[in-house]
Amino acid sequence: MAMAKNMFLVPALAAVTLALMTGQAAATKAQSPSQTGKNCVKCHQAEAGTLRGFMKAGSQTDNSFAVQVDNDTWNVSYDASTKLAKNLTSAKEIGDGRIIMVKIREEGGKNVATELSYKTPEAYSDPAKVIEAGELISLLKKDPKKANYALLDVRGVSYFEEGHLPGAVVIPNYRFAKYKDRLPKDKNTLIVTYCNGYTCSMSPNFARVLMEGYGYKNVKMFSTGFPSWRTTGEPVHTEPEFVKYVMDSGQKDSFVLVDLRSPDKAKAEHLPGAVNLPASDMKAVWQAMPSDKKARIILYSDNMAEAEKAMRALRVNTYDVVSVLAGGVKGWKAKGYPVAANSLAAEVKYKKQLIPGQIGVDEFKAIAKNIPADKVVLDVRRPDERANRGKIAGAINIPVDTLDARWSELPKDKEIIVHCQDGPRASVAFDVLKEHGVKARYLFGGFKWNKDGSYEVQGK
Repeated sequence: MAMAKNMFLVPALAAVTLALMTGQAAATKAQSPSQTGKNCVKCHQAEAGTLRGFMKAGSQTDNSFAVQVDNDTWNVSYDASTKLAKNLTSAKEIGDGRIIMVKIREEGGKNVATELSYKTPEAYSDPAKVIEAGELISLLKKDPKKANYALLDVRGVSYFEEGHLPGAVVIPNYRFAKYKDRLPKDKNTLIVTYCNGYTCSMSPNFARVLMEGYGYKNVKMFSTGFPSWRTTGEPVHTEPEFVKYVMDSGQKDSFVLVDLRSPDKAKAEHLPGAVNLPASDMKAVWQAMPSDKKARIILYSDNMAEAEKAMRALRVNTYDVVSVLAGGVKGWKAKGYPVAANSLAAEVKYKKQLIPGQIGVDEFKAIAKNIPADKVVLDVRRPDERANRGKIAGAINIPVDTLDARWSELPKDKEIIVHCQDGPRASVAFDVLKEHGVKARYLFGGFKWNKDGSYEVQGK
């Protein structure tokens, strides 16, 4: 594993993370260990009583965890004498698949951790590993199999479904263990990762894990990320799941859904709530759009190239949040979603409102100030962030990359109000809770923490 400043918060935590990310079948070890993962030996020599690997998925409890080192699994216990990484109180706070290092003593036939540390998400990113927009545009025009590349969206599932680069595959950085089987088998494949831009750490961390933990040899980051991609005018695709979710939430007017086909085709079969504005007259399409240039507009057709051309026309005319429905009507029906006939919307209707699942800043502030009995505020930041920046009194802390294993710790009879530092991790946490049927909303906003313990919140 490549060396980096502040690689470990505490010397012993790195060994735990290897188990989760490899997901390989392994034999359980009970003797005193000394093993370093095959990718770790690039920078570390084997040390007596030291494990370097991955945290095994779902193995973390209040007194034990398991470390995956290549094909071997090591069961490790820990207690109050174990030196934990700064601001860490339990191995449960370390996410599945994190790269860790553990120092161990043998006691009563068991491996007991004396130290536990892990690699932090932050590390220096080599500019040579960055791919610029123009180069990426050219790459995406090639066949992925023939050119041997993969484009990975490492944000969250909700982010991806709302809008993503064409051809991207979603593998959320904070849910690596659940989605890692989607990675290319060929370690020489060119992998391009992207997230939410320069200030987003998900893509750099993900790229680092691929190279240092999994041995991928050709990984690049699209550092300016999804926000800058929108400014290029190149296609953005929206998945049918997002459209259906918003429809089912009763907020169908929170976006404009446009059927670009001929009137006869659109009338015979169309998505519920769509308005028919044929692509043959793009000026008329533009004239029918809301005055709000930030309105979310989703276009669809039987011809993806036609829909993408229409999207570009609206982007040129300063509409910021335009996308194309992935797969068009065919893709919608392939998901088993219903179509309508002879019930096209007569005109464009749009109402600016939060995406289903989000909570407004003012309501969040009121809840956080005096948490009601029927609600729980969930902080999904890392323990060191809470210690160094600040925290909301009464909030529960479960780091987002541990939530897939720990969501059941939350009360079943209360609404969960989720926040992080800037919004993206709260969105990922909402995905996890939604999958498990937990009633939740999340704040998509940024925090400024003051020295006196107070804080300011701004929506995005």
